[in-house]
Amino acid sequence: MRPATTAKLRANATTIRQLGRRHGLHSFALSTEPGELVATLDADRSYFDITSFETDLSSILGALVEVVPRGPGVEVEETEPLNDLRGAA
Repeated sequence: MRPATTAKLRANATTIRQLGRRHGLHSFALSTEPGELVATLDADRSYFDITSFETDLSSILGALVEVVPRGPGVEVEETEPLNDLRGAA
């Protein structure tokens, strides 16, 4: 499966935010890497939630999506916030 394009991620911003809430992820941003999102993970959640979100979203979009959680020691370049974009549900 190929990585999701930036255009596909932007077009599905609403779906990403809704699915993210179910998995304890929020404050999404696009990364410089294809198919990669940066997000904040709720304190009571784990990497299992991230993996589950990636699997669910990749299935919905028909393209590979990876999530990098914000946190200490994590260095990833964010290009633009996804939360402010309007997308298809």
